[in-house]
Amino acid sequence: GAVLSLSCRDSCQAWCQIINVSESRSPFITSMEGTGNETNWSISMPSGSKYHLYIGLALAIGSSIFIGSSFILKKKGLLKLADRGVTRAGQGGYSYLKEWLWWAGLLS
Repeated sequence: GAVLSLSCRDSCQAWCQIINVSESRSPFITSMEGTGNETNWSISMPSGSKYHLYIGLALAIGSSIFIGSSFILKKKGLLKLADRGVTRAGQGGYSYLKEWLWWAGLLS
């Protein structure tokens, strides 16, 4: 495979190795010049791609926080019940359904 050097607008440079070439072309590649191992590619990114990156990043971090806090609330509810000495859910108990902290974790 050929090794390509890619330069970005903000003076960053990356090296890419082409392993498999197919006939389909990416919609981001607008032009390709050169032959052999020296090929110049023009890559066009959609105008809002940076905006979409930050939106996706915020959604990923936010969902991780909500999922983690939900797990912690449910776990704290179960530990609170275990301290009281009630029958555990794995042993046929259902007292966790009466615990508001467990419900808060489930609904969050």
